[in-house]
Amino acid sequence: MVAVSGLLTLIASPIVLPVLYLADLVSGHWRGRLVRYWLLAGAVVWTEITGVIAATAIGLWFANGRRNPSGWMAANYRLECWWGRRHYRNLHIFAGVSIELDNPDILHGPPTIVLARHSSHIDALIPLLFVDAAGRRAFYTLKQDLKWAPAMDIVGDRTHNVWIDRAPRPGSPLFGKVEQLAARMTERDSCVIFPEGTFRTPERHASTITRLRRNRPDLADRAERLRYVLAPRPAGTLALLRGAPEADIVILANYGVEGRSSISEILATITEKRPVVVHGTRHARASLPTSDEDIASWLVDRWLEMDDWIHDHITPQPNGA
Repeated sequence: MVAVSGLLTLIASPIVLPVLYLADLVSGHWRGRLVRYWLLAGAVVWTEITGVIAATAIGLWFANGRRNPSGWMAANYRLECWWGRRHYRNLHIFAGVSIELDNPDILHGPPTIVLARHSSHIDALIPLLFVDAAGRRAFYTLKQDLKWAPAMDIVGDRTHNVWIDRAPRPGSPLFGKVEQLAARMTERDSCVIFPEGTFRTPERHASTITRLRRNRPDLADRAERLRYVLAPRPAGTLALLRGAPEADIVILANYGVEGRSSISEILATITEKRPVVVHGTRHARASLPTSDEDIASWLVDRWLEMDDWIHDHITPQPNGA
């Protein structure tokens, strides 16, 4: 299906692009909204086609890992990072997205567990880009939703990742796999998880607060103050901490994805040049609480700090402030 879409896009472009360009001029979209839609869609499809071809070639060359297992794994990680960089480049060229980490050295050092904000399809790429830039491998907890991308569906099964449901129940066997994932980390690896589990909406925020009032009423009042992020679910983070008892935590906050959560919102803002700014904070393992209950509380406090940081950066300041 992806290959067919790619061929149709390529064949139709000489006819479709002039029509879309004229439609943009007539509608007053001088920066080419419809043209950008088409080009972005084509770039996404051809990135996936190229990724599938490369994954197939790697599989044939390394006999699906039976020949030179270390080379096989390294090749698949290179392809996974290429996939992330290529999709970011597509967003940068056609949708005006730029991503900046204001303290890029934050990921250097011992193994880390990366806890990242997740409010958009855009910020799903952020940890992969910066873990790769730091010369590390990213071990991901990946949502099953990402299997729509054929290249990631293939490569994500080959590299060290765990595919998870959007909100697995406490006690799910998936958390055992997440713990084992962290236990596989070496000095050059980082585990990545998005503790919110999904994008924030008013309904999801209300549902999260209801769940906390039922299970952790001591956290509900604090979490209810969150304006931009969802309260973090602790189970996945706790599993990673159990699997890597000496790893530090790096928390990645960002702003600039507001109003760009869904594909439709990304398309609606496709002609806007808006940077996504990322800030990392590192927390030494010795500074963390030791009990699961206290770590859950600690996570909510960190997310409140993140929420305040976002608010400070996206709220217009009075003149002279």
